[in-house]
Amino acid sequence: MTSTGPEKTSPVTILVDGTSGISVTGTLDASSIAELNRSVSDFFEVTDTSELDVLTLDLSTVSACDHAVSAAVRHAQSVCAERAVALRVVPSEAVRHVMTARH
Repeated sequence: MTSTGPEKTSPVTILVDGTSGISVTGTLDASSIAELNRSVSDFFEVTDTSELDVLTLDLSTVSACDHAVSAAVRHAQSVCAERAVALRVVPSEAVRHVMTARH
């Protein structure tokens, strides 16, 4: 799945690999979070996950993000918990910075 955000932000690309997880590249912010949340939910609807133990949410190539990334990770955790699947998040430096910042 690929999504392009508004013209004033960098595009975001969301790739779904049915065998391992979801990769995100570009800017992840409030305008693109809904697409990521949909991709996480759809992953379990369209993929045979009976043998899946861990869903990888690869954010290592996210170049910029805002606090919405925290909500997206919580959403992914919730969806995975409902299906008894662990979640592995691979953050970029930008994601790591936002996730560890005190608000």
